[in-house]
Amino acid sequence: MMVIWFLIGLLSFLFLLEGTVFQMLVPQAWGSQLVWIPQLVVSGIIILSLYRGRREGLVYGFSFGLLQDLVYGQAIGIYAFSTAAVGYLIGQTSRQFLSGPTVALLATGVGQLFHLLISYAWFRLFDLTRIGWEEAFLYHILPSALLNMVVAFPIYKSIQWIYHRYHPRSVLFD
Repeated sequence: MMVIWFLIGLLSFLFLLEGTVFQMLVPQAWGSQLVWIPQLVVSGIIILSLYRGRREGLVYGFSFGLLQDLVYGQAIGIYAFSTAAVGYLIGQTSRQFLSGPTVALLATGVGQLFHLLISYAWFRLFDLTRIGWEEAFLYHILPSALLNMVVAFPIYKSIQWIYHRYHPRSVLFD
């Protein structure tokens, strides 16, 4: 039970971090054409669902996606759906691979790419963006997925530390 509270605390901290500090570090704040969409919570949920399974990935994904919709979103449900879908799918495929940092980072990259593509599709469907497919993929989606994959390593280590500290008999992260 203690692990759950620490994970919720970590994801909440990442939510605040991506909405405050990381907004000053993004390249578009300096006038760059490349856009990085920091999605630390999505990285945390992907890593969490790798080790906790599809149901927890779905629940955490929907909860924090809905929170992101309510705080930052233009339409309620876009991030709730896409984050829950990514958490569920990564959790579903997690049993097919051996656990480890390489698998976690690759799954984070693929999950981030899938999440950003789903979100972009919903924004296009509801006519909330007018950015073309090629421009969105090359200047927004791909750089965001790659940079979020790099930033996911400290998140992986944080979740690993929480499990070793508060769930020492777990076979996860070995």
